[in-house]
Order: sequence, then structure tokens, then C-alpha cells
Amino acid sequence: MTCRERLTNVFTGRPTDRTPITVFITDSDIEDRAPDVILGERGADSLAELLRFHELLGLDVMLRIGTNVFEPIAFDVSTAEWQNTWALLDDNKTLVHEIVTPGGVLREVFNTEGEDFHGDYSQNWMKLRNIRMESLVKGQKELDLIREFRPSMPELDLAHVGRARERLGEKGILLPRVPSGVFNYAVGLMDAEDLLLKPLLEPDFYAGLMNLCTDDVIPVGEHIAQSGGDVVRVVANIANSGLVGPAFYEEHILPYEKRYIDALAAAGGRVLFHNCGQCASLLPVYREMLDGHALESLSAPGSGGDIDSLRSAREALGDGVVMVGNFDQISLLKDGTPEAIRQEVFKIREETRGDLRFIFSTSDSIIPGTPKNNIEALAHAAREAFH
Repeated sequence: MTCRERLTNVFTGRPTDRTPITVFITDSDIEDRAPDVILGERGADSLAELLRFHELLGLDVMLRIGTNVFEPIAFDVSTAEWQNTWALLDDNKTLVHEIVTPGGVLREVFNTEGEDFHGDYSQNWMKLRNIRMESLVKGQKELDLIREFRPSMPELDLAHVGRARERLGEKGILLPRVPSGVFNYAVGLMDAEDLLLKPLLEPDFYAGLMNLCTDDVIPVGEHIAQSGGDVVRVVANIANSGLVGPAFYEEHILPYEKRYIDALAAAGGRVLFHNCGQCASLLPVYREMLDGHALESLSAPGSGGDIDSLRSAREALGDGVVMVGNFDQISLLKDGTPEAIRQEVFKIREETRGDLRFIFSTSDSIIPGTPKNNIEALAHAAREAFH
């Protein structure tokens, strides 16, 4: 059975010759050079190096690639009625972004002190979101400005997705990233603390913002889902079980996320929904939302998650959801011993024995400074345990 057949069968619930084994790694991880401990000297072709990383370790290939979609979508485009300006203030750490419209100004502020930007900071929206001190949207005024003046959705060049699929062949499956989950996307516009209060204090405003965000991500996500990948990746880690309870999620977040996932599925894409690991109390809610799709990462407490037992997680999720992850890449893979790594791999095997919808993986990216011997020990133990 080829790697591609093995992984495809897991997503469709058909039998496989063995459990797929992989680690979480993306094209941006390659560019950030943490995997160089395995690759050694390498070339400039990130996709080729991503494939070589899997081959050197004998892993099944889940090829995770980016799609260069700026978030919030089209906010980086300047027109006569939507002018972006960026200014680093005299203190050399306060970065101010303003969008000037005929109806008023949208403004957000960031603290760049101690941050290392690769290239133009105005394009690094993921990092900027983590260092924001003031958000673009404070209330209805800003939401109205966005509705009236924000430019049209830009054309996307996704030819690289098809090219990556051709290069991959039967070696595995291709997982392009689509825009973030709806709640994550909304946090790109409004502080999470304020956003969580809105459905209780201003339900009409909250519904308007979440519907705008849903309407933003769906057409772009559909376009990417149709571009040649096998499974699309949705990052939705902010509304985790450490922040919201299942009742709140079901009432105020699930309707929007499910509409997005259903649209991706209708466009031909299976979904890998990335939660980052804190999801134990939300698993019964995910059960309906992700039926036929995949949940990542079912992280153990050592790597920031709250999943103590994959067996219990399966009971909560039912048989329709693919489970991905659970190996602790932080405290265990980086700082543990090869023997401790081996023991954990075999523990995971016992908890998932006979599970047709499980993919063994690290919960997230390899941490810089992880020893080469530990990564090789993980791959060796997984090949031994799951063959």
C-alpha cells in the first residue's frame, strides 16, 4: 500500500496495512531551519527539503504547505478609499498601522520590542497578531467602515498547489492551508477578551462580526480546496477548552465554524482542524462538526494540551473523526531520553490499537534545539510500534 493510499484510507475510514506515522512539519518550519538537525546542509527548494525530511526518517508524508493568504483578507490592499499606512514611532518599538477611509480611520498598534521580523513586518500578520496592543475593531463604527470601504477579495495565484501535488505523486497527501477558523479570524480584528463578551453584551454586533468573518473565509477557502490539495488545514486554536466551555462554544462559535467546514467539504475538501491541543471538554461538540474530517492536535499535558487518554478522546469523538497527534514534542521529544520516547510511542500504540482513523504524529512543530538522536528515536520507535 502506498503512503497516499494509507493516509487516504484513514480519512475515508477504510482498512490500512498499518497506522500512518508522521510528524508535524510545514514548509515554513523548513524555512525557519529547525529541521536542519535532520537535513544537514540543504538546498533552497523548501518543498524538496520537506519531502527529504520525511524520507530520511521513513515517515508517511502529510505535505503541509502555505497559500500566502493575508489575514484579514484584503486588508493589506490599498485603494483610493482604503489607504494603508505603517509607522514605527520614535521609541523604535511601537508600530502603528492605520487604514484611512472616507468615513474614518481604522487603527491598530503593536509592540515590536525584541521581535525578529523576516522581511516586511506589514506582511507578517501571524506574528503581528501576537504582539498587538490595540485592535482594529473596537465596535460598530469600525465594522461599518469595513463593510463600506474594504477592497474586493484579491485574485489568488494557487498554481504552486497543483505543482506540489504533481511532485508529491503517491508519496503522500497534500495539505494546503486555508484561512483560519472563524473565531481565530475574528480575533485578527478584535481582542479575544472583548470578542468573548460581545455575544452576551452586544449579540447583534457579535453576529454581524462573525457573519462578516465567515463570509470572508468561505470563498477563499473554497478556492484553495479546489486547487489540487487532498485535505485543507484550518487553524482554529484560540477558542480552546482553556478559554471557553462546551456550552458557550456550541451556542456562539459552532454555527460559524460548521458553516465554514461544510462549505469546504462541499468544495471537495476534507478538513484538518488544528486546535493546538486544549480540547478535552470540546470533543463532544467537535464530534458533530468534524464528522468525516480530522482533529489535530490531541496534545498531551506536557505539550500544552489536556488530552490524557486517546482512548477516552475516541469515545468522546465517536468513530467519524480522524485523530492526529498526541506525541509531546516539547518536554519529551526535546528534553526526554530515547528510551522515554520509545515508551511513550508504545503507550500511544496500545491506546489506539485497531483504530482505523488515527494518525500518529507529534502535536506540533519540532522545537529548535531538539536533539537529532531523539527525533531519530521517535521515528524508529513509531516504525517498530505501528508496523
